[in-house]
Amino acid sequence: MADVARVAGVSRSTVSYVLSGTRPISDGTRERILRAMKDLNYTPNVLAQGLAGRRTGIIALIFPLSEIGFNLTEFEYIRAASEQAREDGYNLLLWPFGADDIEEVRKVVNQGLVEGVVLMEVLTTDERVPFLIEADIPFTMIGRTADPRDLAYVDTDFEASGSMAVDHVASLGHTEIGFLARTQADLDAGHGPVVRTRDAVLAAAKKFGIRAHVFTASPTFPAGWDVFEEIRRTAPGLTALLELNEPATLGLMAAAAERGVRIPQDLSIVAVNASEGAAQMSKPALTSLSPSHGDMARLAVKYLVRRLRGEDYSAFQTLVVPELIERGSTAVAPS
Repeated sequence: MADVARVAGVSRSTVSYVLSGTRPISDGTRERILRAMKDLNYTPNVLAQGLAGRRTGIIALIFPLSEIGFNLTEFEYIRAASEQAREDGYNLLLWPFGADDIEEVRKVVNQGLVEGVVLMEVLTTDERVPFLIEADIPFTMIGRTADPRDLAYVDTDFEASGSMAVDHVASLGHTEIGFLARTQADLDAGHGPVVRTRDAVLAAAKKFGIRAHVFTASPTFPAGWDVFEEIRRTAPGLTALLELNEPATLGLMAAAAERGVRIPQDLSIVAVNASEGAAQMSKPALTSLSPSHGDMARLAVKYLVRRLRGEDYSAFQTLVVPELIERGSTAVAPS
């Protein structure tokens, strides 16, 4: 550390402040110190620092693992959060613990390994939130509870997503539509994106006088195949589907092709909250309503780092309105 200070032309304590984040340091000074560290091949041992009672330089991303692991959209969040943490001088620890796995979260937090947390897959009533508040661990959420009040979050405006999706298919003349969610258990648990989108879809459909059905499926390819058969059986007049279930939608599209149902001529599909990569996985590519997931993850990490450095303790709350991108999976309703 003394060598880094000498090369950077600063005091040893200034180097310490950059490493620990305990005091704000100007961008120019920080860059000189980081450049000196790189030139000298100096890497601080974060675990040793933690044992010495200092800051660990580690933040955690709590992101529950689904049945099939992480999909492309979820990986976009993870990659961007990791990159932003690294740019800010932190290491990112991924915790694949579910919202009902509070004891595992408790164990890791109580070890004192992490300085702060980015919480994902937030439920409208989420037990992890009061625990993190009680544990006095700084955190931000990608998502939000039913009553976020003074909590810090970055979230997609899923109410707008659902409404915009219905607006789009209504403008194409569709009068009977479906919403494909994840499992009924997700709806019952109050998974924020699914619940908010479903409610917005139903409200918008009622406004337009459109008949709307809700379907659920596990986030797997075979489940999508099965739900296509359910749609054909229970809602044969359905001509447009709004989906928040990437893996099942791919299975559904495969089943449609097998049964001679053309997309978009016979069935229009709108993907809600799908990343560019996920939307391009099918043929035709999916029309989608989505924000930049990478930008959202970066923003959540940036704010958490500002809190850890003592630069900003305000209630940071950002709601991102999605963008409609037409790619070929929607068309005028069949006559």
